[in-house]
Amino acid sequence: MSEEDKQKVIEAINKRKPELRAWLDRPIWKDYAQKDGYHAWYVDEESGCRSIKSQIVIKKSMKEVFDYVLSIDNKAKYDHNMSHAKQITKFDDTYDLQYFNYKGTFLIENRDFYIATYHKFGEDFSEIFCTSFDDPKYPPIKKVTRADCIYAGWEFKKQDDGILCTYYTLGDMKLNQTLVNTTLGEVAKQVVYLKEILEK
Repeated sequence: MSEEDKQKVIEAINKRKPELRAWLDRPIWKDYAQKDGYHAWYVDEESGCRSIKSQIVIKKSMKEVFDYVLSIDNKAKYDHNMSHAKQITKFDDTYDLQYFNYKGTFLIENRDFYIATYHKFGEDFSEIFCTSFDDPKYPPIKKVTRADCIYAGWEFKKQDDGILCTYYTLGDMKLNQTLVNTTLGEVAKQVVYLKEILEK
């Protein structure tokens, strides 16, 4: 892909990422679940979508955790709603374009996204930020509904007891929100599944 394509990916990220910190730090998050070091919260947004945020501490190095989550080959191992994912283009050490496809049911089509990804590694703090990327080069696929990922990603913070891993997501799945909400508990538990994999 061209330098122009890279700039489009950067523009998609810059359109939404500046809002992320204020969104994550809002005082309106409500408890969703809490058990054995796992904590999850939710917000029912005015748009009708539900935001999810979850945390857990993983007793591994920053590099081990960051590298595992960054690898697209590992995503379906801890994101149990995912059908498949693939790397479209790795522009450099910061920006990627990826494709995510999520499982439907016998009544509901799969959902998919083309995802602009920003990632940055640090010894004390690392992050991976994702948002939808729309471009005529990537039209909707037959029998798959193109959804909108507003925010999704990870933050990793070094602590004395390990790496505090925070997963977050807000998206419009183009589906009845009551049905979407039934899957969000599993979405929030990605941090739990990641811990089980890395600490086994």
